[in-house]
Amino acid sequence: MLYAASARRRSVCRGFVLNLLALSACAYTATAPRPVRAPVAPDSVDGWAVTPKRSTWQGRELMCLVVSDDPSVDNLHSVAHPDHPRYRAFEELEDPHGALGVWPSAYAACAALERIASERKRPPTVLELGCGAGLPSLYASIVLESPRVVATDVEAVPLAFLKAARSAHAPVDAGSFATAVLDVTYAAVDDIRGFDVVVCADMLYDTDVATALGALLGAAACGAGAPEFVVCDPGRRGRDHFLDAFGAASGLSPMFVDQAVPDGCVDVFDGTPIGAVGVLAAR
Repeated sequence: MLYAASARRRSVCRGFVLNLLALSACAYTATAPRPVRAPVAPDSVDGWAVTPKRSTWQGRELMCLVVSDDPSVDNLHSVAHPDHPRYRAFEELEDPHGALGVWPSAYAACAALERIASERKRPPTVLELGCGAGLPSLYASIVLESPRVVATDVEAVPLAFLKAARSAHAPVDAGSFATAVLDVTYAAVDDIRGFDVVVCADMLYDTDVATALGALLGAAACGAGAPEFVVCDPGRRGRDHFLDAFGAASGLSPMFVDQAVPDGCVDVFDGTPIGAVGVLAAR
């Protein structure tokens, strides 16, 4: 068991734990299973050719949308063509990574959300930071049927993809699913309060972002009404920066514990197979 470095801060901060997640844990089911139509992918969103990335959860197919990786899309015949959407993503977006694929950490985040829903006996409200393709947000909205899901990213393009992906699934209740542009390096604690769970999947690849995120979540861990955090990381260079900043802001002793992800997960950066990612645990 890990203990907070400061007894004074420990008395103020609400301790929280994200235990090793059992993928075989009892599933939370909001309603009786019912037939649902498979989502149909659009050819493009806001002028960007897109590719669907599909996965199945509790019998429901989820579809994320990312920039097309087809070399022949739009008759361009090469991803190195300046007009190819993948080339454009690197040229036009300050942070293109969220538009490129579904990262392995997103699968671990979905498993964490299922565990939390099972423990609470109800679907949690969810805020996702740096959502990219937004698999955890889709999972919370469609599979868990969360009453409120807000997906945020620093880039508008992946948010447009996510909105189109959510619309391709079963209809959503008004106000229960939203997207918003948010830069975590400028975010305040009030921006992330009011949710049961805050999800961050693979955001620690930049040390400045990792430090800012650690300070933000660490501060939010203090006091009444603190959310649970689902932070998943495959071992990016910013991990230690995040842990240091989180610990300093919260007075807790955080660490990452490895969690297996489904077979076939690969790092979107270079295609390296990923068998497990770290999930934040702190006391």
